[in-house]
Amino acid sequence: MDESEKVASSSRTGSGENGSESARAKQHDTTQAAPTAATSEPNTSKVKQLWQKTGLDLMTVLMMIKGSLPPTIAIAIYQAPAVAAHYSTLGYLMAIFSVLGMAIMPRGKFIQTMLLNVLAVCVSAAINLLALWTAMQARAHTKRAGESPTAYNSSASAVCALWLFAQIYIINYARIKRPALQLTIIIYSIFTIVSMSYGPTFPNMTASLSFMKRLLETTLSGLALSTGVHFFFMPLSSRTVVFEQMTGYLGCINGMLAVQTKYMQSLESLDPIELHAKHVEEQAQHAKKSKKPMKAPGPLDTPASDALHGTLMKLLELHSKLGGDIESAKREFAFGKLESKDIKQLWQRLRMVFAPILGLSSAVDILRRHAQRGHWDSIDLPKEQVDINKEQVESVHRTMRALHEPFAIVTEDIASGIQHAQVTLELVKPPKSQAEDVENRSLQAAPGSPMFAESLREKLEVFRKSRHVTLERWCHENGHQLPDGFFDQPTEDAVKEKENVPEGQRRQLFFMLYIEYLLYRAGQATLDLVLFADQSKQDGKLAKSRLILPGGKTMRKWVIAVFTHADSSKGDHLLEDVEDGARDSVYMGQEFERRKDPEHLPPQNAMERFGNRVRGIPAFFRDPASAFGFRVACATMSVAIINYLHASQTFFQRNRLLWSMIMIAISMSRLSGQSTYNFILRVGGTAAAMIGSYIIWYIVDGKTAGVIVFLWLWMTCAFYLVLKVPKLVIVGILSIVTSVLIVGYELQVKAIGITASESNGQPFYPTYLLAPYRLATVAAGLLVAWVWTVFPYPVSENSELRKDLGASMYLLANFATLARELIKSRLKDGTGDETVKGTHGYRLEKSRNEVFTKSLMLLNEMRMNSAFSKFNFSVGGKFPHEEYQAIIECVQRILNYHSLMIYASQTLSSADTPEFERSAWSQDFRRLLTSVSTTANQVTSTLALLSSSLSNGQPLPPYLELPQPFAFVQRLQKMDKGILSLKHIAEPEYSVFAVVQICGVCITGDIELLAGHVRNLVGQMDFSFKALNPSDESLDSEIAGTEAKGKER
Repeated sequence: MDESEKVASSSRTGSGENGSESARAKQHDTTQAAPTAATSEPNTSKVKQLWQKTGLDLMTVLMMIKGSLPPTIAIAIYQAPAVAAHYSTLGYLMAIFSVLGMAIMPRGKFIQTMLLNVLAVCVSAAINLLALWTAMQARAHTKRAGESPTAYNSSASAVCALWLFAQIYIINYARIKRPALQLTIIIYSIFTIVSMSYGPTFPNMTASLSFMKRLLETTLSGLALSTGVHFFFMPLSSRTVVFEQMTGYLGCINGMLAVQTKYMQSLESLDPIELHAKHVEEQAQHAKKSKKPMKAPGPLDTPASDALHGTLMKLLELHSKLGGDIESAKREFAFGKLESKDIKQLWQRLRMVFAPILGLSSAVDILRRHAQRGHWDSIDLPKEQVDINKEQVESVHRTMRALHEPFAIVTEDIASGIQHAQVTLELVKPPKSQAEDVENRSLQAAPGSPMFAESLREKLEVFRKSRHVTLERWCHENGHQLPDGFFDQPTEDAVKEKENVPEGQRRQLFFMLYIEYLLYRAGQATLDLVLFADQSKQDGKLAKSRLILPGGKTMRKWVIAVFTHADSSKGDHLLEDVEDGARDSVYMGQEFERRKDPEHLPPQNAMERFGNRVRGIPAFFRDPASAFGFRVACATMSVAIINYLHASQTFFQRNRLLWSMIMIAISMSRLSGQSTYNFILRVGGTAAAMIGSYIIWYIVDGKTAGVIVFLWLWMTCAFYLVLKVPKLVIVGILSIVTSVLIVGYELQVKAIGITASESNGQPFYPTYLLAPYRLATVAAGLLVAWVWTVFPYPVSENSELRKDLGASMYLLANFATLARELIKSRLKDGTGDETVKGTHGYRLEKSRNEVFTKSLMLLNEMRMNSAFSKFNFSVGGKFPHEEYQAIIECVQRILNYHSLMIYASQTLSSADTPEFERSAWSQDFRRLLTSVSTTANQVTSTLALLSSSLSNGQPLPPYLELPQPFAFVQRLQKMDKGILSLKHIAEPEYSVFAVVQICGVCITGDIELLAGHVRNLVGQMDFSFKALNPSDESLDSEIAGTEAKGKER
């Protein structure tokens, strides 16, 4: 042990330490800041911290400028007389459509969205031109002789109203069904609303064609400006976004390792009873300051464990987002160095680093379970239990001290390996000290040098040997004697162990094997990442940039994905604010939607198949997406009706209620809590835009050049919300749109004159009057949208969260089945080469990745809905927020442990060790483990049952049998008593078995908790009866007790 520690210590104090520490300090906020800087320059440090919190850097500022350029250019060119004469009173719409073009999107998504936008505008122009033709026909057939051509006509108004209602209904149905089309549908809605609002006032088709031509040109001009700015000012590719996310992803991994190292070191001397007393004192102080109760901490919860959990949530969010963005990066045309297949391979290696790191973070949960089960933080226990707890706590202290040195060494090596991969792949710039002395860097094994991979390999070999020394020391301390050099040349007969290893010792051994195995695998995965980076550099892929074109198959998949569910799981933070509901943005698969009809047999002939299609019509109207489309159409018509009635049409035009309708189309939400939250924020954003418009206009006394400059500055600041606060995207866009409506209109009046501006029936108002009018119309539209969200009945986040949790358990059951099949196939060597397309293992692994990514996305969406549920108006009892939050955490843990079991089973794959090279014990162990009847099937069926019960709000069945603990140890020992003897501790499968055993116990424990939480929400059927004597005086009390019991369930 001493020799291994010296070698490891010397390698740690070498070049790797500085590189890893600099990488951590640069890439993640969880790294420790230098205390000296904080004390010497407190003011500078605070300013720096505030600046870091804003997330502003050069790239962000440039992207903010990029987003504000299209509307600024549109406003500026409109000041030219020729442009103003051409676009007339619709000129300010060009600026608004240029904002909705979203020039700041990455290239791949921008091209896809822009193509859809142009297609939608052209289709909308054609459909609305047809609508105007029918309206003109209605006017021609119903107007009276001698009547003015522009007089009000009820028939034309009715026709326009019908077309408007139908279009708004259908496109908002598509908005829910295809979340990727959000911006496209908003643009279509604005185009339709403008067309159908002015339609009743046109005297003939000549005027209609002229208007439609100008509107189409205005819309396409705005989108063209957005396209030009996107490609010529700071062009941003999806590949660049992915590489930046990968850099943050790796930095997040470094941060997790740093925080976990700190937490595990704190466990070396942690006293749960003292920690509990500290928690009690904190709760008492919190109770004095706030009426809201403080969440009860666990027996081992510390600030470090909270920081670890927060970092883990960020990592999981990044992981799910990267899975979708990788597809966009693979599809786009680019000028770069790494090809699409290289990005795919890089992502595969990052996932291999992610899996053991995720498992290491679960060590905190494993220890917490053990502490809660034994009540380590309680002193009100029998003396025997107190002594047992003290012994268990001391055991944890010894284990953490034994793991202290190897854990610290390997985490630093992993951090250095990550830095090397980033520098080699040019994701980050090399440190200045290395860049200045290339020759010295090549001699040392610093990150970025050619010798680093070999150095990392040697360090991992040192760690592997130190693992053996740690295990030898544990065996010696617990009375098990291993001969010298046992791990190099195992000799089973020389091992002297106790006849029966105590359960506590076995748990401690398995936990040590769990930590050391995952650490070693994380190091190996990092080495693979380093070798991939070095190989890419040696192959010349990083030497120069070249044109990269997606293949024909990729393009075909892209086209198909646009109009199918294939892109439904690929999130874009620019659209998160307008996407409602998790299951609508994550495609669950056909089997989740398909239900066997208990009232109809499968069709057997053409007539029955035709009848099934007829039945699809009422099914369409029953769809929740159809209900949402109907709500939006009714909300829009509740304002539009003012325009279609004779008595109020002039009022509608003069007071610019058109923008109330447009705000409804933009801001309508499906869920009531989110709608309430957004309503407050959007009204606030609109009010801020009104105040900003006063400043923009009057600070320069209405001078055109100054107004344009300040308007650009305002829009640049508003784009900060779009870029850095995803949940406030629409708030930022509305503030930009409102300022353009006010300031852009005033500049339009200056360009074309008051007379021309009033030709559309809207009187001219100066800025100080126009701004409140705009605020009133926008706020009125937002209010109408909110009213129709909760009327006639609200669709709350509460019910959606319940259904989403049911969907997540459905995915989890699917994932458990995949885990079972993968592990079974690897034990039997039936997966084949999992990297070759078409093999059984490749298909299983691909399905596993898809289900895992969908599950993470669904969990992230549910956390968002859970946060929005606080804004629902609670009528009656309170919403059981804690129960739902506990279910989300249970689902997350079960997903993590299943993923870890799959990862650990890779060691069992035939690709690692051919069968003829395995030991006899290894082959016997595999056969026995395969023959053990596990509870995996029960886990799947239980999850499916809980999913159905929670989704439909049905009580659980009585006498529900939950999966029993996997109990691999007891079952294997019954079949072969010596199969888990310490004689075989040197076998690789032994460590794998320890990981699988721990994960299995945690999974069944979490399923028991999950079933309890679901039972608390939906209840459980109770068929128990008790015969009572009618003359018994306690009859009423018995009945009351039974009813109370039923309510509790």
